[in-house]
Amino acid sequence: MAEATMESLSPAELAELRDAARAFDFAHMRKVGGFHFAMVVGALTMWGAAVTWAETSGWTLAQLTAVGSAFVAGTVIPSSLHEWGHLLGARLSGAVSPVHGDPPGHFVVFDYKMDQNDTRQFGWMSWGGILAPWVPVLFALFLVPLSLTSGAVFFSMLFYKAVATAAFEVPIAQAAAEDGDPGKALTESVKSGGLPRSRKIGMVAGSICFLLISVFN
Repeated sequence: MAEATMESLSPAELAELRDAARAFDFAHMRKVGGFHFAMVVGALTMWGAAVTWAETSGWTLAQLTAVGSAFVAGTVIPSSLHEWGHLLGARLSGAVSPVHGDPPGHFVVFDYKMDQNDTRQFGWMSWGGILAPWVPVLFALFLVPLSLTSGAVFFSMLFYKAVATAAFEVPIAQAAAEDGDPGKALTESVKSGGLPRSRKIGMVAGSICFLLISVFN
């Protein structure tokens, strides 16, 4: 019925329908993007204020607040960019990936239609999300004062999230590319404990990163 209705539309009507769909999608993107932007800026501002308080007061409480704020910022930033990286990869590949109007979670951006996209598109979507968390790691390496305890915590959290993401999603992307069944690759990874295992790998990497920063600063 839906196909018959679409076929009955004129080219002008189809173009109008596509424009409306794009506008609807862009409105959702602005809504979710604004929410994530507010979270990221808020987390950075909270950390910056805590660092200033710690530096000017010398209070232990202020230092602990700065460390806690760095932990939050180091979680929020890569988690947000990870999902937007997925969306960018999906869109660059032409995958069906509608943005949620009301996201079911804090960091969820869109719905990837597994049954309407192919293996190539899944690969683009996957690698977009895998690579995105490494962007703040590179920026932080040059912009964050690692001599501060909270700065070391912030950078280590970014590193932890990037490593954990790669540890979970790279094997899935590789398996999907090999056998052409993304759904199967994802399901098998989850069933085999891939998610908690990747978190442990990330935690070890982040801890080592923090220790190295502490030693050399």
